[in-house]
Amino acid sequence: MSLSEFLAEILQAHGQVLLRLAALLGEEELLELLEQAEEMDNSTKTLWESDTRARLVSSPRESASDGLGLIQSTVLEMNLPSVLEFYVWAYPHYRAFIESGIDLSFRIPRVTPTGGPSESGVSLVEEAVSQGKEWFRKLPIHPTMASAAERAAEIPWLRFRAEVLKRVGKRPLGPVY
Repeated sequence: MSLSEFLAEILQAHGQVLLRLAALLGEEELLELLEQAEEMDNSTKTLWESDTRARLVSSPRESASDGLGLIQSTVLEMNLPSVLEFYVWAYPHYRAFIESGIDLSFRIPRVTPTGGPSESGVSLVEEAVSQGKEWFRKLPIHPTMASAAERAAEIPWLRFRAEVLKRVGKRPLGPVY
C-alpha cells in the first residue's frame, strides 16, 4: 500500500466522521464545534516525521503527482458540502504528512529487509486511529451528546482500521476505541 493510498483512506475516514457528526448534531452545530477545536500540537513534529519515515520504503512504481491525484479524487468522490470538504483537507494528521515532505510514492512494507513480517502498517494504522480519537476529544461536544457522538465517530475509524490492515497483510483484530 502506498502512502498516498493510506492518506486517501485517512481522509475518507475523517470525511465519514464529519458526515456522521453533521447528521447527529446538525451541520451548523458541527461547524461551531470545529471552529472552537484546537489545532494539533506540532511540537513533536520532527520526531514524528523521522519515526514515520523509518516505517516506510521508497517505491519507484508511483509518482508523487499520481499519489496526490488519488488523494484529491478520493475527497472529491465523497461529495461533501464545501465547508466539510475544507475540514477534511484541514485534518491535522493528514496535514502532518503533507507538510512533512515525505514522498507520497513511499510504501508501507509488508516485510522487513530481513524478510520477516513488517509491523510498520500496524503502527501507522494504530497511530492514525489514535489521532482520529484525539481529534474527536478536542471537539467541545455537550456532555448529553458526547456518548452518541463518540459512537458515530468511531465507526469510520473501525472500517479504516480493518481495510488498511487487510491491505498491508494483517488481520484486523483488537479494539480501536
